[in-house]
Amino acid sequence: MTNRNRAWRRRKARLILGKIETTKNWLVIQFQDPKAKPIAALKQHKPGKLTRVQALRQKWQLNEEMLVDGAVI
Repeated sequence: MTNRNRAWRRRKARLILGKIETTKNWLVIQFQDPKAKPIAALKQHKPGKLTRVQALRQKWQLNEEMLVDGAVI
C-alpha cells in the first residue's frame, strides 16, 4: 500500500471540491441568464493581429495568386 498521508488527503479533497465548485458555478450561470452561452463557446479563439511570419506568408500567397491570374506585381 502506498503512503497516503494527511497532505495527500488534503490535495485530493481540494481537487474534488474544486471540481464540484466549478460545476456548480457553471450550472448557476446557465440558469441565471437564459441567453448565456456554454463556457466552451466563450473560450474560442478570436483573431487578432497577424504575426510577422503570418503576414509574410499571406503576402506571398497573394503574390502567387496574382501571378496565376496574369497580373503584374
